[in-house]
Amino acid sequence: MSRSPRAPGARSPAEGRGGAAAFIARKAKALDASLAKAIRRVMTNADGEALHDMRVAIRRLRTVLRLARPIYGSYRTSAVRRAFTVVQSKTGDLRDEEALAETFDGLSLDDPAFTEWRARRKGREKRLRAAVTSRLRAGDLTLARRLLRALLLLPVRPSRDTALDRFARRTVNRSRKRVDAMRDVPTSDVEQMHRLRIRYKELRYSAEIFAEALPLDLAALAPPAARFQKRLGDIHDIDTALDALSRARGLPPETSARVAAGLVEVRARKAKKYLDDMAPTRSVAEVSEPVESVQRPRQAVGSVALRKISTF
Repeated sequence: MSRSPRAPGARSPAEGRGGAAAFIARKAKALDASLAKAIRRVMTNADGEALHDMRVAIRRLRTVLRLARPIYGSYRTSAVRRAFTVVQSKTGDLRDEEALAETFDGLSLDDPAFTEWRARRKGREKRLRAAVTSRLRAGDLTLARRLLRALLLLPVRPSRDTALDRFARRTVNRSRKRVDAMRDVPTSDVEQMHRLRIRYKELRYSAEIFAEALPLDLAALAPPAARFQKRLGDIHDIDTALDALSRARGLPPETSARVAAGLVEVRARKAKKYLDDMAPTRSVAEVSEPVESVQRPRQAVGSVALRKISTF
């Protein structure tokens, strides 16, 4: 039985039969270097993408650590992963505030009350940014990065190491199955759509991390996974904005209703775009849900699946 062609730059089959531990260590070190650069950009407020890039680097490191559990041991990798998770959670409020501002920027709404409310939220964003910068200067990520370096210095038990090509295929196929199990989730289900987005993210990261060790068919999963992650992320941002709006203080009811209507309309368009991508060869009538279910999330806004955003 012939094997699938390998991705460009992939190792030969002989090289793929060993070194999963060494491969993971190399990837983790590269991600740590990227994280260090992103931290400096956040602390100097160098650009608007600095926080996003720092969070992405942390997420990718956490993914590598999760995948490394069978090789480095669950206890050790989980301890390092938790250290990064603590920092990731502390930056979540600021990232949510940034995403909220971007979502509202997409609405063409000329309303003085809405403009004033957004100005107050801008002040909150500045305070959150100052708090994150302060925590970074205090060394919040220092411990996590030291633990990572210590983990990578420890020898790996030979019996735990495995063939890189087999480990990579098994990892990506597992992520693909997790996505496939949720592909039929309706766009009206806020919580399940959020979970599906996370699974697409895991598939994307797995395929990207192991790209050079994968056959072409599995390495090719990364771009579509990234596209669907983006589509679902856009929808999630709308759901989060609706959640924030539902708890907003200081907005006249008529203004709140106008903003909500605009968000629901945008959500319907983004949901349709996602559905069209899911079934590009089928007609709109076949892939589209009823207008009511696409436009109105099945789960009430304010779900525990959504991060709670402070209100004004």
